[in-house]
Amino acid sequence: MNHRWMMNRYVMLAVVSLLTVSVARAQENDPLNQAGEALRNAMRRVMIPSSKLTDGPQVRSAFREVVADAAEATVAVRLNGKQVALGGIVGRDGWVITKADQLKGETPTCKLKDGREFDARVVGIDNKYDMAMLKIEAKNLPVLSLKRDDDATVGEWVATVAPDRDPVAVGIVAVDTRRIRPQRGWLGIQMDTSTDRPRIALVYEGSAAEQAGLLVNDEIVEINGEATNDRERLFRTIGKYSPGDLLAMKIKRGSESLSVEAVLTPPVKGMPNDRRQFQNNLGSELSDRRFGFDAAFQHDTVLKPVDCGGPLVDLEGHVVGFNISRSGRTESYAIPANVAITRFYDLMSGNLPPKVRNKVDAPDEEQPVNAESEPEPEEASAE
Repeated sequence: MNHRWMMNRYVMLAVVSLLTVSVARAQENDPLNQAGEALRNAMRRVMIPSSKLTDGPQVRSAFREVVADAAEATVAVRLNGKQVALGGIVGRDGWVITKADQLKGETPTCKLKDGREFDARVVGIDNKYDMAMLKIEAKNLPVLSLKRDDDATVGEWVATVAPDRDPVAVGIVAVDTRRIRPQRGWLGIQMDTSTDRPRIALVYEGSAAEQAGLLVNDEIVEINGEATNDRERLFRTIGKYSPGDLLAMKIKRGSESLSVEAVLTPPVKGMPNDRRQFQNNLGSELSDRRFGFDAAFQHDTVLKPVDCGGPLVDLEGHVVGFNISRSGRTESYAIPANVAITRFYDLMSGNLPPKVRNKVDAPDEEQPVNAESEPEPEEASAE
C-alpha cells in the first residue's frame, strides 16, 4: 500500500477525530443548533485548512512519525545561548546548512537533538539564497534525506522539522517555485526639497541613517563608489539595495568630507511608508531578509524567524526544501532541496566565502523618484 496515501489517510483521520470531539462537546449542552453549527465550522476548516487546523498540537503530533528521521539530522543554531535559526546536517562529518541572515556576523553554535553542542565555523554564504554553510567538529552524524528530483507540489502537506519529537508547524504548499525579487532596503531619511542637492532634511529615529551617525544638512555624495550628486540619483542608488546590504557612503558636512557606513534595514515601525508592511505583519514577527531569492516556493506554515534555516519535509519524510524566511502573515518561503543541493559544493569549498553583503540585483525597473522621503519599499514581489 502506498506510504503517501497511508499518511494522507492518517492525517485526515486525526483531523476528523478532532472534529468529532468538537461536535460531541456541543451536543453535551444539548441544543441541536449548537451541534449543527459546530459541524458546519468543522467542515469549513477541513475544506479550507486554517492556521488553527494546521498548527494545532494534535495535528502536529500526527506528523511525529513523518519528521522522526529528519529530526535526528536537524540542529538548533544558537548565538549567546539563544536559538536564532534551525539548521540541517548535510554531511556526516559536520556540515550544516542554515539561514545566513540570522547569524548577524557572530560565531554560532549548533545544538544537536541528542543534546550535544558544538562551536561552528561559517565556511560559506550564498547571498542569492541567503544560505550559510557551517562546520562543526563532529563525526558520524545522521544526515538529511533530500528529495533530489521533483519540486514540492502545490497542495502538498509539509512539516517544519526541529530537533524535537514533533514538528514546529505544519502547512500546505501554496505557490510553485519562482524567483522572489528583492525588497528595497531602508536608510531612513527625508531630503531637502528646496534644492536638487542630496541634502538630508530629517533622520528617522531608530533608522540605519541614525545608527550610522548621519545628521540633518549632511549631503550624501557617493554610495559604494557611485556618485549621488542629486536627490533623484541618490534615491535611485539606495533603491538598488536590500535589507542587510552595506552602504559605504561619502558625505559632506559643512566644509568636511567624511566616510560612514550603514547597513540597510526593512522599514522601521512608525515610519510613514511602513503601512503595507504593518498590514501584512499584523502582529506577526517577520524575517529581516524575507525577499530576494533566486528560487523559492511559498507555503502557508506559520513560522518565527528563529524557525527558519532548517528542513521542510513531505509526508514521506523526505526534505523538499529549507525554510528561508517568514515573509508575511500567512506566507513563508523555502529554497527547494534540488536547488540547495547544487550550491553545497561552492558553500563547502570556499568558493563562496563569508563576507558582508554589499550589493544585490536591483529590481528590473527603476522609476524616477521626486519625493521627500525614500521610495516605499516593495513588499512581496515575485516573477
